[in-house]
Amino acid sequence: MKFLNKILIIFAVAFGTSLMFSQKVTTQEIQKPSEGKSLVYFLRTGAGPLLNFRIYDNDKFLGALSGFKYMVYECEPGKHIFWAASENRDYVEADLEPNGVYVINAEGQMGAFIASVGLIPLNPNEFRDKRTFYQVVKMGKRQDYTPQTADKTENIQKGLERYKDLKANKAAKIKFLDPSWKFENADKPEKTK
Repeated sequence: MKFLNKILIIFAVAFGTSLMFSQKVTTQEIQKPSEGKSLVYFLRTGAGPLLNFRIYDNDKFLGALSGFKYMVYECEPGKHIFWAASENRDYVEADLEPNGVYVINAEGQMGAFIASVGLIPLNPNEFRDKRTFYQVVKMGKRQDYTPQTADKTENIQKGLERYKDLKANKAAKIKFLDPSWKFENADKPEKTK
């Protein structure tokens, strides 16, 4: 009988411990911008996880993202042209509000030779967008923005020329980040019926 009691106690302790450690994280705080600044999270998801996507803010090279990572970039509020380069270039226009946190997904897509990049502004009112942000912040590796010393002058010139061509032709390829799409957290979203 004592042996059976010991087994039951060991089982109860093991089961209780596994329950304690198996609880899923459902709330995640995110970094907030300094007073009067804006903060942009750049996520990296999709095809070609080993490839680097180079991220830019107008004529400033922010860095390269690969794998299941995200970059946190604090900047001045106002108008920005965010773009990414891989086999292609993709663009997002934004008019950021002070103290806002925004999210843009650099999603890898199948390209002709290597993965191409699609920049997708995320909307905190959309379940799928909130879930993507939650998963990347929970499982991905954070990469803070640090000023880059690499000479990207030629890439920047070509990228901004392409943007001007698209803009002049009123191409639908340029996406827009709505200033109201501010994220408060990276909590696990719940489906509403």
